[in-house]
Amino acid sequence: MSENHPPCIVLTGGPGGGKTTLIRELRAKDPECTKWVLVPEAAPLLFQAGLSAREMSFQAAVVRLQLALEDACALAAPAKAALVCHRGVLDALAYWATAGWNEDEFFHYVGFRREELLGRYTGVIHLQSTAVGAEPFYRSWPEAHRPETIEQAAKIDAFCIRAWHGHRRHVIIENRDRPWSDKSEACANILANWLLPRGPLTTDRNP
Repeated sequence: MSENHPPCIVLTGGPGGGKTTLIRELRAKDPECTKWVLVPEAAPLLFQAGLSAREMSFQAAVVRLQLALEDACALAAPAKAALVCHRGVLDALAYWATAGWNEDEFFHYVGFRREELLGRYTGVIHLQSTAVGAEPFYRSWPEAHRPETIEQAAKIDAFCIRAWHGHRRHVIIENRDRPWSDKSEACANILANWLLPRGPLTTDRNP
């Protein structure tokens, strides 16, 4: 990543963890885009194009499009604004693994090393899916716009943790029988800590 590239933070985790809700809250708190640029998730754009996630090429396309979205947003970002990404490139690895494909083949297929992709990001915030430890609150189709069953969502959540393992600032925000407001506040505190110009950079995995 270029020295001029703004800080880049990923929101990851299985379906139903609160990523979309958090993105909405962040936009409401910063409507003029002075603090953060919210980078959209790549996969839904490819679904809109009619592409199928059943093909290996789909996850490779997710990686390429996610990189392009992040770079484009970085280019247009206001001075001092950070990027907050609704998923990052290694989420494609989580879905690749969920499909049963070999992890090592992923990096060969997409043409990048793990270290290259991890190195793009300042930090990784994993919002644990409600399918793990908060099962009564998990919603799927038709109550919510997600097709995954609770078992599938829990599996994806575990693969997301594995995909981002090794990043030096990988924080997991667990459900712990706490309300969404507590998870949201934990995220806000982490973002504030990581984005302070000269502030400390903590690595607490379970805030």
